[in-house]
Amino acid sequence: MSFQLSALAKLTGSRLEGDDCLINNIAEVSSANAGDIAFISSPAYADFLSVTKASALIIKAEFLDACPVPALVSDNPRLAYAKIANLLYPARKSETGVSADAIVAELASIDESASIAAGAVISAGASIGAGTQIGAGSVIEEDAVIGSNTRISANVTVGYGCKVGSDCIIHSGVVLGADGFGFVKDGDSYLKIPQVGNVHIGNKVEIGANTTIDRGALENTVIGNGVKLDNQIQIAHGVSIGDNTVISAATAIAGSTHIGSGCLIGGLVGIVEHLTITDNVIITGRTMVTRSILQSGSYSSSTPMDTTENWRKNSARFRRLDELAKRVARLEKTNKSTD
Repeated sequence: MSFQLSALAKLTGSRLEGDDCLINNIAEVSSANAGDIAFISSPAYADFLSVTKASALIIKAEFLDACPVPALVSDNPRLAYAKIANLLYPARKSETGVSADAIVAELASIDESASIAAGAVISAGASIGAGTQIGAGSVIEEDAVIGSNTRISANVTVGYGCKVGSDCIIHSGVVLGADGFGFVKDGDSYLKIPQVGNVHIGNKVEIGANTTIDRGALENTVIGNGVKLDNQIQIAHGVSIGDNTVISAATAIAGSTHIGSGCLIGGLVGIVEHLTITDNVIITGRTMVTRSILQSGSYSSSTPMDTTENWRKNSARFRRLDELAKRVARLEKTNKSTD
């Protein structure tokens, strides 16, 4: 699709500076060509202003004097860019109807405007809402409910009794409603504990490829409205995540932990079981969360990168911290007794 720059200004709430032009694509400011629009929001990229070949740029007002091409001036160039990207590259829509190569149970309910691709399996009692797309090879098990205008990519599994809201995007390889990891020691072996809860996904949720969300042991696993989950995240049984929380790749959240709304959780974070994390918490990448966070703010752990030589020295010292702490305590006690 193509848009006049003036139209993009109106659609994004930006201010047009310079001549109107036709925009066909979005591109990096360093590699953009005629017909492209790029954005600059950081001074780190300001050097590209003088050499860019883009037809237009999205910039903050502070860069306007140095901008050699027409510009959309915005307080938030990245947001304006995202809106333009959605206009230029709208989501692909599948052809309405049920493929002859899909397997659909007689007792399934599928809206006539939905799309069911080849190889998909829709089980008895499942419900597929208006405008929803089910990708090739995906399995919607018994009594699962999918809302309207949700896009489920190829090879997704939605377990029995689970619910997915409207306007969601579920990427390939996602599994919703696998059994939670529940076992109890029985002599020398382990007895499996039935997982009788479900998974409930809110509206406008996006779930990245190969992410898994386990069904609850007793209570449901609940993902709130507007939550965005990256690829390869593990969410265990009985977890709840509040509205508009964003979680990066490879994070693992153990069972029955409750995470608030508006949180930002970095990649490779580990969160142990039965914790409470309040609203508007930032957890930086590779942090290990071992206790509840009851006050909003930013939290970090792990050690920063260093040369291998220094890291080994500091690692050895770290193992002596307990001994050193005890020595300091003894010295302080001795000093107090001699005062």
